[in-house]
Parts: sequence; C-alpha cells; structure tokens
Amino acid sequence: MNSTTAYAILGVRLCALFFLVLGLWLLVANLIEGASDFNPSYLGYFLLTQVVRPVLAILLGLVLWVLSKPMGRLLARGLS
Repeated sequence: MNSTTAYAILGVRLCALFFLVLGLWLLVANLIEGASDFNPSYLGYFLLTQVVRPVLAILLGLVLWVLSKPMGRLLARGLS
C-alpha cells in the first residue's frame, strides 16, 4: 500500500469519525431536549423527528468506516 492510498483511507476514516460523532451528539441532544415533551401516544412522531436523522448519520459513519479500505483504494487509483 503506497502513501497515497494510506492518505485516502485516512481521509475516509476521518469522514466516518465525523459522521459518528455528529450523529451521536445530535442523538443525545435531541433525546435530552425532547425528554420533557415525550408523549407515549406520539411515539412514532417522536422517533421520526428526533431519532431517525442522527441514527442515519451514525449508520453512514459505520458504513464509511467498514468500507474505508476499498473506498480509499478507489480514491487513490490513478494518483501518484
């Protein structure tokens, strides 16, 4: 593995870490903010408005982390 590929993998992993931290931060903030407004009869609405987007960001971060080596190789292909 050359240094260009290593830098590309590092870049993808940094993006993954960013999405993981951002998603976790938003999830915790939304749950703390919405804890006082929680109504069990509106559970679906609460989950859609407060939980889904942060969880999607966390999942995106995990997918990027798992696929960082193939993506880094793809990004570094043709560079010297």
